[in-house]
Amino acid sequence: MSRAWAVGVAAAIAAPALLTAAPADAVVGAEVTDNAYAFTARIDIGDGERACSGALVDPSWVVTAGSCFVDDPASGAVPAAGKPAKTAKVIVGRPDLTTTAGMATEITELVPYPGRDLVMGRLAQPATGITPVALSTTPPIAGETLEAVGFGRTRTEWSPLRQHTGAFTTDTVEDTGLSLTGQNGDAICPGDAGGPLVREKNGTIELVAVHSRSWQGGCWGVDADETRTGAVDTRVDDLNAWIQQVRGLPQQAQVTAGDFNGDGKADVAALYDDGKDAAGRGLVSLWVFDSDGTALRAPRVTWNSDTSWTWSNTKLTSGDYNGDGKADVGVLYNYGQNADGVNRTKLWIFTSTGDGFRAPTILWDSGSTSWNWNSSKLTSGDYNGDGKADIGVLYNYGRTADGRNHTGLWVFTSVGNGFQAPAKVWDSGTGSWNWNASKLTSGDFNGDGRTDVAVLYDYGQAADGRNQTGLWFVGGADGLGSPKKVWTSDTSWNWNSSKLTSGDYDGDGKADIGVLYNYGQDSEGRNHTGLWTMAGTDTGVAPAKKVWDSTTSWNWNASQPVSGDFNGDGKSDLAVFYDYGHSADGRTRHGLWNFTSTGDGMTGPHLDWDSALR
Repeated sequence: MSRAWAVGVAAAIAAPALLTAAPADAVVGAEVTDNAYAFTARIDIGDGERACSGALVDPSWVVTAGSCFVDDPASGAVPAAGKPAKTAKVIVGRPDLTTTAGMATEITELVPYPGRDLVMGRLAQPATGITPVALSTTPPIAGETLEAVGFGRTRTEWSPLRQHTGAFTTDTVEDTGLSLTGQNGDAICPGDAGGPLVREKNGTIELVAVHSRSWQGGCWGVDADETRTGAVDTRVDDLNAWIQQVRGLPQQAQVTAGDFNGDGKADVAALYDDGKDAAGRGLVSLWVFDSDGTALRAPRVTWNSDTSWTWSNTKLTSGDYNGDGKADVGVLYNYGQNADGVNRTKLWIFTSTGDGFRAPTILWDSGSTSWNWNSSKLTSGDYNGDGKADIGVLYNYGRTADGRNHTGLWVFTSVGNGFQAPAKVWDSGTGSWNWNASKLTSGDFNGDGRTDVAVLYDYGQAADGRNQTGLWFVGGADGLGSPKKVWTSDTSWNWNSSKLTSGDYDGDGKADIGVLYNYGQDSEGRNHTGLWTMAGTDTGVAPAKKVWDSTTSWNWNASQPVSGDFNGDGKSDLAVFYDYGHSADGRTRHGLWNFTSTGDGMTGPHLDWDSALR
């Protein structure tokens, strides 16, 4: 078969730009004798008219070269999205084609990536029992040795029946592709267009790129005078988010904000639910939306669970736990009950490296002491003013024998490289405090250099039907202690319609309260939402002020607000992660909106990112 590099990409890679239109289609190298690369697919297009290779990245999706599906692969044309123009049959999980291992199916839908020789194909039936290749989250580097896999020609076979692999040296790396040179005579040949280029990392094989073009030196049927083994591959390591979108994953997310790369501008992190793998294990991934000062950029995947993580067992928070100037991510994880009925909970931390996160580590385990994850509400802040964020947990003890609600506040104090065991800093004692009526956030509301905890509290309805809500602060010169009420609603304020966040929106050095408020639907059926702020003062908060009101339909139920100084101007802004639900083809769609602080208010929200396919 022939293949072509997408328009404009070859020019970005100096040496491979000299390539002829001859495509990269197969690997001259060693035969695969086991199932290490079972994710590699053989693709037959047009009932024998053309052969390509690909990689299984999900039980229902393969990634391959877009030029496999156009009439003239050398033209740089992109295949149309939707059903392939010609029948495309796939065999995957069968390194030896003389066997019946794996499965055979067809591609029913193509989703091309604009500007790259890359397409994803949806399989008619899921490839169950075959482990998809892991997606690399780090780019290749010059000099790195990578492994190419494919079903294409070899030196002696026109149509081999076994997968082959070859070792390649990375010569140059550009934004969308990389140039390679085969080692020991290994070459990319006709038949493996779209085949995977992989690396092994910590015992796991990761997909880095797919084959696009090569000189085909040493391949069967190529001019015997051609000895060059150079090739050009299309990068996929930076397309994790797009691949996830095409897969219809992730399904849902929790978000938090912090300056994760330490550049003085806040970013947004999302812990995503990626469903289950073919073996039924839970999949979770951590994505980051980096701020460039003007907008929150499209997300990049910084971690994928390699063991079973259940998203519904996680609660998310963030803070600079080690005091290095970069925010980290904390996850309180529910392990359920032991056989003896003891509730088991662990605290995991993703430590920021500046350009990503280290794999999460367990920094606390409740062990034999029963800790009920379902009774825990999570927040973070530097409660003792030592420059390192701590983790606070509002804990529900249920009701006492005399019917009073019993609640406590616990703190995991950071020691830089970990946390002290949690200590209770407040207990509702003889009073009644309803944990179910509490929503919490953290901030230095009085500007004393110590973070306080704020609790928005539901008092239910007054005799005249008005909703009553209060705001309490927990904090002071001696750290967290007894709460004090700093605000009571003087008009009807529905606690159930309030989503709480906090940040220094006016830039005066004291944190403020933000509330995204649900007004329900208007007479025309449009969703009505507002944004309120309460400015922090030395002794409490200023009266609540509405700073935005939706003029088009805005679904409060689909909104997760977080706060941070996203443009680095010294004033906190407010971002909303928005769930649009499912599109007609079943894919999830999310958006990230940004309210920018003006000092005394907020600009109307602008859309920084939309997961709708490009």
